[in-house]
Amino acid sequence: MKRRFPWLIILILGFAFFIRAYKVTSVPPSLSWDEVSIGYNAYSILKTGRDEHGRFLPIDTFVAYGDYKPPLAVYLTAPFVAVFGLTELAVRLPSVIAGTLAVLLTYLLVLEFFRREAPIALLSAFLLALSPWHIQLSRAGWEANIALTILILGIWLVLRARRTPRLLIVCWVPFVLAMYTFNSARYVAPLLGLLFIFWVRDAMILYKRYAALGIVIALLVLAPLVPHMVSPEARLRFAEVNIFSDLSIVEKSNERMAIDGGGLLANILHNRRVGFALEYLKHFFDHFQPWFLFIRGDGNPKFSLQDVGQLYLIEAPFLVYGIYRLFTTDVKLAWTLILWLVFAILPAAMARETPHALRIENSLPVWQIFIAYAIISNFKFQISNWKKNALAILLVVLYGSSFSYFWHSYFNHYAKEYSSEWQYGYKQAVAAMQKFEGSYNNVVVSEAYGRSYMYTLFYTRIDPLVFLASKQSTFDAAGFYHVFGFGKYIFPNRGIGSFDQGKLYVGLPSEAPGGARVLATISRPNGEPAFVIFDRP
Repeated sequence: MKRRFPWLIILILGFAFFIRAYKVTSVPPSLSWDEVSIGYNAYSILKTGRDEHGRFLPIDTFVAYGDYKPPLAVYLTAPFVAVFGLTELAVRLPSVIAGTLAVLLTYLLVLEFFRREAPIALLSAFLLALSPWHIQLSRAGWEANIALTILILGIWLVLRARRTPRLLIVCWVPFVLAMYTFNSARYVAPLLGLLFIFWVRDAMILYKRYAALGIVIALLVLAPLVPHMVSPEARLRFAEVNIFSDLSIVEKSNERMAIDGGGLLANILHNRRVGFALEYLKHFFDHFQPWFLFIRGDGNPKFSLQDVGQLYLIEAPFLVYGIYRLFTTDVKLAWTLILWLVFAILPAAMARETPHALRIENSLPVWQIFIAYAIISNFKFQISNWKKNALAILLVVLYGSSFSYFWHSYFNHYAKEYSSEWQYGYKQAVAAMQKFEGSYNNVVVSEAYGRSYMYTLFYTRIDPLVFLASKQSTFDAAGFYHVFGFGKYIFPNRGIGSFDQGKLYVGLPSEAPGGARVLATISRPNGEPAFVIFDRP
């Protein structure tokens, strides 16, 4: 049986790649704001060596919309743009490949955790390949998905360093690279690095030179990122999303202290710090809600079908049993995996939106490892020939049914039901307006769906130098970047601005004034109109 395991992992990888790559240019139905930003900045780097703001080969951050994106995803996308052009495939293929590699690395990682127990490793990899959580995040150009793969690589290298000490020289580099890839990884990666030092500390003591060199190399790789991490821009991004800037908690605290008439006890019980601590704990435990994990999933349709959990419902009892079982057999590993989960969720719990599947993607594949361990140990404990066991057959049927429902819903209904969540229609609107724009002095594109300038740049493939030379832009008081126009294109702050002759307009159906001549209508997959292209006759 052992000789067939390499072939099984190859089959699992083929399966994982297929379900992540199949129809990836059309499901999800459109590129998100972040995807077009990553794609166009990769295109700009290829064409000019500069980003959309004119910065030469930035290695600390891409300013983008004023959200200051970590740079690695842009640079990883650039070769795909060079090969496939500025297309959906070029933007999403890095995440597809990263998702597939995560399955392979999970297999290798679990082999290290369980002392070469191939059945657990194979099942862990297969469950990740089958995971609705991981599939959905691997099919769009999310930086978090790439960061997860890099983190798993780092953890695997650390564990391998116990048997191959020279890996101590490079094993910490992936933890740093993850910090260059996704914002939450900047907090999770150091915590996981410290956690896994305990697994390799004997080798580090025995091979001090390798260990010291590895730490120095990691610090050198990290150095260019540090100035940005402590900059006002980074703090601005944190202030945008964190719960500690929520004034309602302070107001509630003051109100309750006033009702109690002040005093020491009131000051202790209703202290705003207590309020923030309770709010943080609430947001932390939101990520363990059964409806999030097993029933509905993330409330944002970009990360969930809304009727399938982040994990399959069938996995709930195995998750609980796997945690219990592992604590009875390998306490060190059990605590390591629990702390991995905790560390992955700690930074996400500071955000206002919880639970958040994207921000805690770094918790994968811990869930699948617990579940796989429960399944394998349960069947080993109960029976000798699991192939003939009715429970095993039932489990296969339930998993097959769960995956089939996910697959059917995702490819037959998802694009129609949630196309508006993906800003569907920009690509079609740009293609349509290009047919007419030669007859007009200006093209006015509504900002109703947001970031219309970037979609226009992406789908018209405007030369980045032309954009830099003609753009009209500013940063608002909150630090976000707005482009009001470039070349003949105009992006009004609100609506369509003045309705003049000689201009072509792209906007919502409700934005077309009375007397407008509608030249084209762009409909969503469900038939609802997304954009109309019109002018003033």
